[in-house]
Amino acid sequence: MIAKISATKKTTAEQIFELFVQGADIAALEKFNVPPLQLTAQLEPGKPLRLKVHVTDVPEQEADARAKKFAQELYSRFVLKFGGYIERSEQPRCIHKTFAGDVPHAKGRLSGKSTGKATAIGRLTATLPASDVNDLARDVELRVITPQVATAGSCTPPLICTLPDWKSQNKVVRFLIFYSALSLAALFKGHKGKQEDVNELILARNPLLSVTSSPVKKNGKETLYTKLQNDLIHAEERGCDPVGAIAAIEAHLNQFQHDVALVFSHL
Repeated sequence: MIAKISATKKTTAEQIFELFVQGADIAALEKFNVPPLQLTAQLEPGKPLRLKVHVTDVPEQEADARAKKFAQELYSRFVLKFGGYIERSEQPRCIHKTFAGDVPHAKGRLSGKSTGKATAIGRLTATLPASDVNDLARDVELRVITPQVATAGSCTPPLICTLPDWKSQNKVVRFLIFYSALSLAALFKGHKGKQEDVNELILARNPLLSVTSSPVKKNGKETLYTKLQNDLIHAEERGCDPVGAIAAIEAHLNQFQHDVALVFSHL
């Protein structure tokens, strides 16, 4: 009789993930060490980035959960920190698992193949500063073992479901999604999600951003990003040219992505 793998067996586990982040790459391999989780990892440069995670001396299911949690935390923090460079991204995808345990057939379990998404489109890929990548690594090592405060969970779903999944190639659609994400963040932080609250979030991170008077609200103010959205959404009542509004959004999208990432990283 062939022995079955028990969920309680102690194992040494390796998982390999692909992190597709178009527009950004790292200069060299970055290593991680999280002793409380019996976890080590390394992030390899390339398109896509490749993350190898090792977890030792825990049951197979626990090793799997820890590796996935680490990959997700790294991905989310990477997108938040380097959002100004990223044109498009996708959630981490596990392409290989190996569990070495007490039974012979616990080894060499292949869960998938490489996506092969190595072709960059759009602007050139930026090589991120090594010091910034190292800072990110140390931050992730701490965050992955830090208990999440109860109120933080309310902001996690909109953050994960909008900001990290930068799949749209349409810049205007991406801009509107990000602005909606800021409205959700304002609602989470101050229980209000009006444009004034969005402006406050943005200016806290970029106080030099231009602010102009609203053409429709008495004594109202608009940051550049709020103006861009309103000029498009309310083009007719503002007497704006939709084509010109689209061009303006496209011209400012990269800086907007950077500022949105800063907002979310400081919530």
